Amino acid sequence: MSLDAAGDQIFELKLIFLRELGTGYASAKAAHEALSRDAKDRAALQSLREFFHKIAGTAENVELGLLGRLASTCEITADGLLEQGADVQWRTLQILGDGLAGVASVLEGGSRPTRQETAESAPAPEMPIALSGGAARVLVIDDDPFSARLVDSVLRAAGFESSFCCEPDKAFNTIVAENPDLVILDVVMPKIDGFRLCQRVRAHPGLQLMPIIFVTRKGDVEQRVRGLQVGGNDYVAKPFEPQELVARVRSHLQRLSELRELAIRDGLTRCYNNKYFKGRLEVEVGRSRRYQTGLTIGMLDVDHFKRINDAYGHPAGDAVLSHMASLITASVRSSDVVARYGGEEFGFLLVDAAVEEATIIVQRLREFVARHRFEVPALNGEPLTLNCTVSIGLASLKPDEISQAFLHRADGALYEAKNTGRNRVWVAP
Repeated sequence: MSLDAAGDQIFELKLIFLRELGTGYASAKAAHEALSRDAKDRAALQSLREFFHKIAGTAENVELGLLGRLASTCEITADGLLEQGADVQWRTLQILGDGLAGVASVLEGGSRPTRQETAESAPAPEMPIALSGGAARVLVIDDDPFSARLVDSVLRAAGFESSFCCEPDKAFNTIVAENPDLVILDVVMPKIDGFRLCQRVRAHPGLQLMPIIFVTRKGDVEQRVRGLQVGGNDYVAKPFEPQELVARVRSHLQRLSELRELAIRDGLTRCYNNKYFKGRLEVEVGRSRRYQTGLTIGMLDVDHFKRINDAYGHPAGDAVLSHMASLITASVRSSDVVARYGGEEFGFLLVDAAVEEATIIVQRLREFVARHRFEVPALNGEPLTLNCTVSIGLASLKPDEISQAFLHRADGALYEAKNTGRNRVWVAP
């Protein structure tokens, strides 16, 4: 997003804030008048508390810091009365009235931003973090539409794919349906607060790794501690600094990316692991059938691998497997998938490749491996080089063939390659 575009977006947010401020002011003023008539009117006090809570969390972000601090004082005052169950005294009513007067002053004073001011204050955009083949997806959950839009705007300006939900009772289902990479969650919400929602998310088996950043009131240490206890990863305080929010989001997404890589990679060879390979096989079979493209699966086994371990030790065997993974990866295309299937066996998916093309590729691979000298550590600590060969089974996807049958045919072809003398490629009929 360009600097001008970011400035325009902030400009629009300031206009939205002032418009919603005016809409909420009428209801808050009516609640204040109700309290002046009945000091025990808890509903009116709660209404005022929610009005000032929204202002306290967002005013500073639209360059109305003084109003934000005034609203924070009124929010804390209302909180204290609600917690104690005390009647509203004249002095307290005056504090809340001063808060409303401050809002009225902003509304009447024409504190409207200019496009030049917002463009000058807009932060320069940064490159987004990519996850799962695209920009990282962030879901903002906040019952206050303006606050949600503000966070969403900051994230979009930073290059993230962001969306928001302002209905707390529907937030969990939204998380499950959208499966975002990260959630930014407000603490204080009606029906279900951020803590209970976080606990529910963490109880879901598919959402264990997803980072959750809480948005809390500045200086509220108790909320921060509780947020971490229920499974939150971090917090930002209202009113937040856009640069700090983006930095925290980037940090957690980077860690998530690393954790996901660990979960799908084999520790020794750094190829994909068996679980990922089988899942990707399902995806590629569906894609091949949908777009009517070729798909070939290859199964490769290192010939007489046990002899290497027995003669030179397991470190030598590990070195061969690690080098073998590099040779296979270098021999196929970047769009293909290479995995350590188990032990000394590798699997690879040649995407959009017919069996004729795949046969040429793997024959070259087999010949390359046979010529290669593998440098490995010997039992006495001195390096040595050795040769090894591979057997490869190939199968091309048939119409209407399910992935399990497809894999079974490739396994059968590998067995034939080994059973007929090894160091050869066998193509399944």
